[in-house]
Amino acid sequence: MNKGGFVPVKARLSREDLSFLAGAREEVIMFAELGVRLLDLHRPQESGGITSDPGAPIHRCRACMARWPCPTFRAIDETLST
Repeated sequence: MNKGGFVPVKARLSREDLSFLAGAREEVIMFAELGVRLLDLHRPQESGGITSDPGAPIHRCRACMARWPCPTFRAIDETLST
């Protein structure tokens, strides 16, 4: 790392490598936005049914109506936790 905080790249990169690196930043940002949108869709809501414990109602996923936490939320959570 130099004094300016940058790591000088001395490798010879092909045209394809440079093209990939040029688009990678935008693709990572778009992928992160997709993850945020998925999490926004898959969030809990009260199921509205009769429960034996009114203090802890049953929750279902707003998008897929599976019991909370739904498989989509669990997969994202497990991936981000590792």
